Amino acid sequence: MKQFLPVVVIVAFIGILFACGCTGTAPQPPATTQVSTIATTAPPVLATTPAASGRVIIDERINLQSGYQTTYQKYNFADYGYTYLYPKDTISISINSDKPVNVLVIDKADEIKFLTVEPEYNTILKKDQWDYSPLVPTFVQSNVLRKDMTITIKDKSTYFLIIDPRFSSDQAGWHSSTHEEVHVDVKVTKI
Repeated sequence: MKQFLPVVVIVAFIGILFACGCTGTAPQPPATTQVSTIATTAPPVLATTPAASGRVIIDERINLQSGYQTTYQKYNFADYGYTYLYPKDTISISINSDKPVNVLVIDKADEIKFLTVEPEYNTILKKDQWDYSPLVPTFVQSNVLRKDMTITIKDKSTYFLIIDPRFSSDQAGWHSSTHEEVHVDVKVTKI
């Protein structure tokens, strides 16, 4: 019986090693599981292919009505996967319009006030541009026809892009006495 006991201990030890997987063999790759994906439909303005220099997040043509009682286009970056933009984030905006538009990037605090603001043209503080005071846009360009613009964010916030087709009769020969349709190609890339 004494000779049989060491054999039982050795067999038990080997059994424990096999059960624990401690046999000294090369580790096996984890078992693969097949994941099925469900196709989702992206918003119509969301580009699904990245640009060479970044991710195109908006690429569309919009139609707006010009004049003081105008329609404008507002894009919430949160709708495109960017709930917040952070310091040093860079956004490229490309505009190609058949009539002048104003391009603004505003944060959440100014977005709440945007509807109450009546911009003025050619004020003492803002010569030859639109003044949206009391808003303090992160970025603003007046009377844009064709332009590529780059913005680097300074403060973490939720941001909005506004395309506003206001123009007056004394600017570049455009007349706002009647509402005119404005066609704008908008492309936004997160660099």
